[in-house]
Amino acid sequence: MRFPQRFNQTIGRLLGGALLTSMTAVATAADLKVGDKAPSVDVKEWIQGETSVGEGKPYVVEFWATWCGPCKKAIPHINDLYNQYKDSGFTVIGITDEEKEIPKVKSFVRQQGDRMTYPVAIDGGAKNDWMQAAGQKGIPCSFIVDANNTIAFIGHPMDDQFDGILEQVIAGRYNPKLQKQARPKLAAADRAEKVANWADAYRHLDEVIDLDSTVFLSVALRKYRMLACGEKNAEATDAWGQKLLNTYRDDAGALEAIARLTANEPTECVRDLPLARKAADRLLALEGPSNPDALATSAMVDFASGKKDQAIRQQMQAWMAVKPDLKDTYKRQLDVYRGQAGRGKRR
Repeated sequence: MRFPQRFNQTIGRLLGGALLTSMTAVATAADLKVGDKAPSVDVKEWIQGETSVGEGKPYVVEFWATWCGPCKKAIPHINDLYNQYKDSGFTVIGITDEEKEIPKVKSFVRQQGDRMTYPVAIDGGAKNDWMQAAGQKGIPCSFIVDANNTIAFIGHPMDDQFDGILEQVIAGRYNPKLQKQARPKLAAADRAEKVANWADAYRHLDEVIDLDSTVFLSVALRKYRMLACGEKNAEATDAWGQKLLNTYRDDAGALEAIARLTANEPTECVRDLPLARKAADRLLALEGPSNPDALATSAMVDFASGKKDQAIRQQMQAWMAVKPDLKDTYKRQLDVYRGQAGRGKRR
């Protein structure tokens, strides 16, 4: 199942106060940079879990240590992201160089329990190939790598850009060069929105979308939200909704995002069940009537529309069709539908 694309939401994170030796510091020269291909991940011993990485799935390499206070603060957050995205093939490898204190590392990981469930390993050369090559002098330090095995982010995992970049990497919509080009235009759109200068705000958003509509799906969805909830222009909102369907008619992830925004978003002003239905129907036509992602999206729209029995049937089909490692996720959603439908019948 794909995950909701809340691209317009950035989680603000403050870097915790720490000693210089435990903070990420960038050297003046670095051989490994954002945009470079990721080196191999060499480990000496797996402490928890075991995984392989490379082209085909995004991942995070996280350098940490048991003695590092900021690392301990970051671990639950990294774990939350791991749990959120792991069903899509994403993984995390936590690497420490404490090879002389392996029993201590094992004890620490065991004590973390559910707060640290991602794979953890003892360094076998990765620190030199990643940290030192990137000019990084402190921990925690995270590297986000996309499905093409290209580095998308280097820095502190609690940096306020980390979550947003990871979310876009998971969706296959992150392009550092275009993001840099779009930044001043998005800032101008922010300023215009604050003073309700809608025409200028839309103009700047359109300029960003025109750079690459696939990469900037989040901006296209932001414009829909601005029209519906900011300016509250119903006619323009309807027109933009139809344009979204036309622009992204062959983009399965975008169609799901449109359906979720307009059917499953708590904010009532963006709710448009007919538009969500069109997006879900197009997704079914594009992916096929037995595709589990398309079936689950259609079930979500039906449930939001009050067609609970139909939603349960489609989610059941999706659960039966999905690959084994995702069945638990689909079954949980099926149980939610059944539970809520049952409570409704008892009233």
